[in-house]
Amino acid sequence: MEKETISVIVPVYNVESYLEECVESIINQSYRNLEIILVDDGSTDNSSKICDDFSKKDARIKVIHKENGGIGKARNAGVELATGEYLAFIDSDDCIKETFIEELYKLLKETDSDIAGCRFYRNIPGTTNFVYPKESTDYNFVTDSEGIMKRLYNDMGVFCVVWNKLYKKDIIKKHPFTDVKIAEDAYIMREYMFEAKKIAWTSKALYMYRDRPGSIMTSKRNFSIEEQEQRMFWLEKHIAYYKANKMDELQALAEKVYLFNIHEVWSDLDKGAKKFYKSKYFEKYGHMLKAKGNPIKSKIKYTIFAIKLVLS
Repeated sequence: MEKETISVIVPVYNVESYLEECVESIINQSYRNLEIILVDDGSTDNSSKICDDFSKKDARIKVIHKENGGIGKARNAGVELATGEYLAFIDSDDCIKETFIEELYKLLKETDSDIAGCRFYRNIPGTTNFVYPKESTDYNFVTDSEGIMKRLYNDMGVFCVVWNKLYKKDIIKKHPFTDVKIAEDAYIMREYMFEAKKIAWTSKALYMYRDRPGSIMTSKRNFSIEEQEQRMFWLEKHIAYYKANKMDELQALAEKVYLFNIHEVWSDLDKGAKKFYKSKYFEKYGHMLKAKGNPIKSKIKYTIFAIKLVLS
């Protein structure tokens, strides 16, 4: 069962407070045939030394030291070095349950899937406590590319991230990570899902995600047009793809998420961004309203906001 090597890639940047817990959780996996690649992305704290110290303790650990270039380039460096048939990505401030690799590998093999994923615990910011997600059998499924993308647009937090999954290496190799700084996981996820013929999921929570205060995605501020464009770039790309390929329902679902993102940050946009995204809102709203796929309550919600924009 453990003849196949699985490469676990960990991009590391200034996480000395969390790194040991992260790496220990990988070292202690019940599935032992691992290649653990720590990519030090130009850390200026003690993270670099921690990586080197771990490599002296466990022969499965390889360390890459590189100039700071962002998480996408760090992951790509790890992929280039990886020799495993399967890849997992763990963020260096997170950790995983002891059976994370074993259970996702077993699920992937039993269902003959290309990607296997799981749910995750979420850290309560400012504490060491992790909260288990609400029990649900809705997350036990095997589906195809369109099926997983429909789920993604209705449950963004679970499905659009890179780190709670195990992938066949070929899928990742065909689509290198980009330099996108905001929502980089969501940007690339459609490529991975459409490359896969089959995706399997378990309702078990096997990953432990730490929501650190002050991160790019959790800090509220007055967004400029440029910042908001970065946050919306992946959705623009998805919508254009579906429109070009006449995938009407997926286009409408992606447009719903686009409208949601404008709605949620509207009060944080500066004056110029509000003017720009008001026209963008109506551009997506018209098709979303007419197309199938979205529940009536969503159409009502975004119609009410459309009226607010007209009157403002």
